[in-house]
Amino acid sequence: MEAYRRSCNDALLWLFWKMIAFPISLFKWVFNPITNSYGEEDNGKRRTILISCGSTIQTLHLARNFYSSGARVIVIEFEGLFGLARFSTAVHKFYTVPRPTPESPQEYIAALCDIIEKEKASYYIPVCATSPAYYDALAKPHLELLGCASFTPGVQETLVLDDTLEMMKKCRINGISLPPYRVVSSKEELSCLYDSGWLTGYRNIILAVGPHGILERHKYILPQSRRDLKLTHEISDEKEWIVVRDVPGDHYVTCTTVKESRVITNVTCLINQDTKSLVPENNKEIESWLNEFFTKVRLQRPINGHISFRFVKCKQTGHLLPLGSRVGVSLPYICHTGNHSRVLCKPCPHFSRQNSGPLVQEGGRYWIHDAVLNTLRHPSMDTVGKLIGTVLDKREALFAFWDPLPYCAYYHFQLPLESVKTFLQKRRRSKSMASTMTAPVH
Repeated sequence: MEAYRRSCNDALLWLFWKMIAFPISLFKWVFNPITNSYGEEDNGKRRTILISCGSTIQTLHLARNFYSSGARVIVIEFEGLFGLARFSTAVHKFYTVPRPTPESPQEYIAALCDIIEKEKASYYIPVCATSPAYYDALAKPHLELLGCASFTPGVQETLVLDDTLEMMKKCRINGISLPPYRVVSSKEELSCLYDSGWLTGYRNIILAVGPHGILERHKYILPQSRRDLKLTHEISDEKEWIVVRDVPGDHYVTCTTVKESRVITNVTCLINQDTKSLVPENNKEIESWLNEFFTKVRLQRPINGHISFRFVKCKQTGHLLPLGSRVGVSLPYICHTGNHSRVLCKPCPHFSRQNSGPLVQEGGRYWIHDAVLNTLRHPSMDTVGKLIGTVLDKREALFAFWDPLPYCAYYHFQLPLESVKTFLQKRRRSKSMASTMTAPVH
């Protein structure tokens, strides 16, 4: 009965999507006829860029940046995910690809190769938000044989940068300060941390490490009491975990662009502990830490790609401590301007605009719906001025006057559908009374 109900829900969602897909596509075609005038005959003149994770905001922003620099943009996403970038006039074509698995990554790699051959893409930017970076690292040599440069580290480099334990080992070897951490290879060892009092009085994060950690990306907050711990995942010598003490202090997340193991640009955001929102910040200490890390840490090959780091500035000691790293484009990327795309790869030959502007939007970007709500709740000259500036300065992550459909699709289709999906999942879990850990950390 449950399977039948789920099939009916899927059928209704499919029917709903088919009903709105045609009018949206028609509106997109009418709104920007220039985009649709680019045909196959233009491929030789305009550089074609392939970007992954088309359901994410950072991919949409990447697509707009490359489009503004004169590129032809192709976006892919896994089957079953909401293709936010599909609605953008900056996106020439949108493809769905099969989700890779450890048993059969070949289908995903073959799909990438087929798209690159068909579209003659010269550059691939993996965002790695809806899938581990490992699979794109596997695909890298195959794509480069087809003449498509892939802006991601190789497999060996990804195994270090996408694994918190390996990253911390590199830091320790090179004398970089670290937060207290413990590696556990059994549930008994985790229980000993409770019994010894090592976990007491602190917020502690447990992360899967090694190959299964890179592929599964499990990350949770440990409860303070052992009796509240309901761990369903395997902990063994083959599937180790790391427990990191999240010391009190300010938390930060970055989107760091690295070429030839050199930081070429970076965005740092302070994480608001109350709202979990991101506040862009020009943090010289983090900039210095990143330069030191990539200067000291040497891997088999020079690193190219986007890396996201998480930090905490210890309130007690004032030390800046890394909590983890992940290969891929994180949400702070939305603070980048269109000039950033011309740093990743050379602009198209026919595009003559000078690369003289800033790479990062000064003051960051703001969510337009938050600005509206804040203005209504706290009407003042400051809030009204910020709301007007949000629209006129185009500092909104989703809204752009020349590309309005993604904003409408996100707030009127994707968010409501995600809310319904979350509600149904919670209801199903409550009925089955499945034992789970505390909420995952994102």
